[in-house]
Amino acid sequence: MLKSLIYIFCFLFLGELIHYFLDVPIAGNIIGMLLIFLALFFKLIKLKDVKPASDFLVKYLVVFFIPYGVGLMVYANLIAEYWVQVTIAVLLSTLLSLYVTGAVYQKLDKK
Repeated sequence: MLKSLIYIFCFLFLGELIHYFLDVPIAGNIIGMLLIFLALFFKLIKLKDVKPASDFLVKYLVVFFIPYGVGLMVYANLIAEYWVQVTIAVLLSTLLSLYVTGAVYQKLDKK
């Protein structure tokens, strides 16, 4: 478990370093996720090396959304004022995400 956490946090740290030094407009944690994905894809690290910690983190994923829920409560007045625009944006982005995911899956499924 400790070894898998070290792998995950090393990639997170590497992503943050890239974000900081190259001033890339993508968050460091996203860069870290892409790097760990590429490392797994190209078999630079084995899935069994990161699976214990990733399974644990996914199991308690809901806990990581608590700060965002509190943040929404802070902006409740603003959301109440623009609820129509927020609702439309959420619906459109959800539909767009579903469409893109489906299109990518169909394209990859043909190969």
